Amino acid sequence: MAEKKHSSNQILAVLVVGVLMAAIDIAIVILALPTIDTDLGTSPIVSIWTIMAYILVITVISSQLGKIGDKYGRERIYNYGLVVFVIGSVLCGLSPTIYFLIGFRALQALGGGMISSNSSAVISDNFEPHERGKAFGFTAIGWSLGSILGIILGGILATINWRLIFLINLPIGLVIIPLSFSRLRNKAVQSSQPLDIIGSVLLGIALTILTVASISTISDGFSSTVLTAIAISLVMFAVFAAWELRHKFPVIDFSIFKSRVFAFSSVAGMLVSTASFAVLFLLILYLQGVRGLSPLTSSLYLLPGYIIGMFIGPLSGRLSDKIGARVPATIGLVLTIAAYLAYATLLGVSSPIYLVSLITILTGAGSGFFYPANMSAIMANAPRDKYGMASGVTRTMNNIGMVLSFAVALAAISTAIPRATAIQIFAGTTLSVSAAAGAMFMHGLQSAFYVSSVIIALSIILSIARGREDRAKDGARNYAQPGNSSLDSG
Repeated sequence: MAEKKHSSNQILAVLVVGVLMAAIDIAIVILALPTIDTDLGTSPIVSIWTIMAYILVITVISSQLGKIGDKYGRERIYNYGLVVFVIGSVLCGLSPTIYFLIGFRALQALGGGMISSNSSAVISDNFEPHERGKAFGFTAIGWSLGSILGIILGGILATINWRLIFLINLPIGLVIIPLSFSRLRNKAVQSSQPLDIIGSVLLGIALTILTVASISTISDGFSSTVLTAIAISLVMFAVFAAWELRHKFPVIDFSIFKSRVFAFSSVAGMLVSTASFAVLFLLILYLQGVRGLSPLTSSLYLLPGYIIGMFIGPLSGRLSDKIGARVPATIGLVLTIAAYLAYATLLGVSSPIYLVSLITILTGAGSGFFYPANMSAIMANAPRDKYGMASGVTRTMNNIGMVLSFAVALAAISTAIPRATAIQIFAGTTLSVSAAAGAMFMHGLQSAFYVSSVIIALSIILSIARGREDRAKDGARNYAQPGNSSLDSG
């Protein structure tokens, strides 16, 4: 028993470090963009693709990689993902031009997708149903700690040399990769289903068009071209859904959504992603543009929320193991909507900046309660032979939310200040706007927070309506029958 617990702890350590590396990378790149612009002789409108290329690739490939994990082994794909991620990081650090950097960021995203699309499935393979909430809680610690380290290291390393923000993953990888290969072994029954290549292509086209359309709002706003692209993406999603419903072995097996708990939890997660990414984006604009703070100082004001989330995550995970996800996840969403309403009503051009830090405590607590509980509910209601697909579908939905959130954020700020100015601020340039522009920007900011509050309200409804799931009974019954798709425990 002690040996099994020791092995489980090592597996969890591997998963936490993988999440930590990905979290560091997201925060650290945003802070380094101004230095990258200067060193590589480019502009924010180009360098922003170092962020969006990463999001685009992960969004397009997540569900496919989850399916591949089911076919060839989730642990195997996770391990190879660590290798690809580290190789991509090193190549990013050696990039001679911005275009090489963007391309290598796409390679890095491939590795990140292999990790994120299978990490939840790996947890489900290696931990019993009553232990998974705790495991997801510790991965939440990895995410929060990685975000904190990314903020701090981004300010320090970018000052020395921006290439170090990518090369830092090499020593971490040299330690964690051997441990991962030695501890993560394929335990699940391998799926014999063939890959749906046509379905994968259709999904990739739909997501790519949607992402490019969202990015195009930077320079074009919601022009007729952008709106047409969005309409085309919706048509492609419809074509994809029609193909999947008729295909014998689809990329996304819609039968997994027969479980009310799984379906409502997945959609709630996507909505929270839609609301949250916009909030972080707009807060950075507020602190740098309206209040004139440096990128590093701005980020430090956001640290309290990450710290609180790091401690609450494991507590929420353990609680969901005992009583199910509905209560802790809903508590998290209530705290989140309270925070967004506080941002909308309390922040102004001259309000005390420490209010931002105080409110982030609410958002951090909300995230800490919601994410581990919600993810454990999703995986507890997925059939064992489709863990990889369930994990990949969830990641895809969350990334679609990020893409939509980016469009919402740009739409809000475009009504307040010139779009070029907003992009400069987002890229990290210290640029204070005039008092009049700041006042206009606050109207857009408040509108964005109210929109995010409405989105979270919808998530609360889904979280309550998902039904009650008994992790010790219903979950165990589901796992005892790997092929079972009738998983409605609500």
